[in-house]
Amino acid sequence: MSLQELIVSAIVFFCVFYVGNRIVNFFKGANRNDNPCANCTTGCELRDLMEKKKQICREEQKSKRKNCCH
Repeated sequence: MSLQELIVSAIVFFCVFYVGNRIVNFFKGANRNDNPCANCTTGCELRDLMEKKKQICREEQKSKRKNCCH
């Protein structure tokens, strides 16, 4: 095996290790119930849905606070 083949195989090994590590960390984050949109791009439908639900909940809480005192 020549030096060039060793270098190429080392680079391939580190690339595979890096990608595998990223995949494992992604699934570990899902198991820990981390924010699923932490790494989303700007067009993430899940993040938009979560923000919409949060806004609806905030509006409902405000209306409950106003109604309880009347």
